[in-house]
Amino acid sequence: MEMDFRAQVANRLKLAREELGLTLQEAAGETGFNNYQVVSSIEKGERSVKVTELVKFARAYGRSVDFFLAPEAPAPRPAVRWRGGDSAASRVKVERRFLQFCDDYARLEVLAHAKPSSLPQTCTAPPATFAESEDLAQRTVKLMELGSRPALALRDVLEDQYGVKVLVEYADAGSAACTRGQFGSGIFINAKDAPWRRNYDIAHELYHLLTWEALATRQEPESDSRDEKLANNFASVLLLPSETVRTEFKRRLQSGGLSFADVVTMAREFGVSTEALLWRLHNLNLVDKRSVEQAIANENLRQTDRAERKKDRGQWPVRHSLRFVSLAFECLQNGTLSRGRFAEMMGIRRGEVGPFLADYGFDETGDYSGQVSAA
Repeated sequence: MEMDFRAQVANRLKLAREELGLTLQEAAGETGFNNYQVVSSIEKGERSVKVTELVKFARAYGRSVDFFLAPEAPAPRPAVRWRGGDSAASRVKVERRFLQFCDDYARLEVLAHAKPSSLPQTCTAPPATFAESEDLAQRTVKLMELGSRPALALRDVLEDQYGVKVLVEYADAGSAACTRGQFGSGIFINAKDAPWRRNYDIAHELYHLLTWEALATRQEPESDSRDEKLANNFASVLLLPSETVRTEFKRRLQSGGLSFADVVTMAREFGVSTEALLWRLHNLNLVDKRSVEQAIANENLRQTDRAERKKDRGQWPVRHSLRFVSLAFECLQNGTLSRGRFAEMMGIRRGEVGPFLADYGFDETGDYSGQVSAA
């Protein structure tokens, strides 16, 4: 029995390494072994792996320790749709962390009895025109009650009400990605991008999630470039609702136009780039194309934009949302999640748990056992 278990762990260690495209030498470097032959010996089942070593393997391979220990066979790997020009090889490790994050998030929802509604599949047929993607965006704003400034509410609504697992993390691969699996829906956002760009990315990926099943059943898929254009149009309409934009434009209109300061301020209020706002104004027939092109090329507008945008750089927490940490803390408090597993999920060391929780407003030593009685 012990040999069978060792063989299982060995096989899954090899599977995880090969999935990342790592050589034995590279794996040894990632996990701190001085000699690649140690890794080879472990994968062959010739040498048992220590718990501390298994934790290092898990972190290096973007897997949970449970992946190597669970008696059940690993589930098929969900498909991940990427946006960005990086090679597939550069995405593998980020993708593995992303999928593990989605699994962890779903597990916390189960342990905390906090399963939200699923993301609605309101698209029976994938949009084929810009008008259809615009209609989908308008319906989504109303259905999700995103209000007049959707960018300010979108991430929280997706996570809190529809259980979309949003991971924001620094990465060298791609700007954004989305996936669907047994855990539900997930979105990866590269933290390297500016906050207003991340808003656009999450709206763009939402389009792909809303049309996921419809696209899967399409007999003759459109080219990726066409689908990306439809997703871009969806994001623009979703984040910049026509009625609200028109009202705000007219309110700020002076002497037949908008000052550069007003353009930048308006873009910041909607949580989008200044360029995205300008093109949206053009599409709403509020500004002509030549004026947009001239404004985008104007150095005074660029300087105004850079100066004002410095105030927005601190927006969005990297990696973990408050909901994700709150669920994990609840499970830690009620004993369904160990301190070590909590640290693993958060990507920190056990000794860092207390300060990490304090950053999110939680006191690890506090008593949260009280309750309010219902009327």
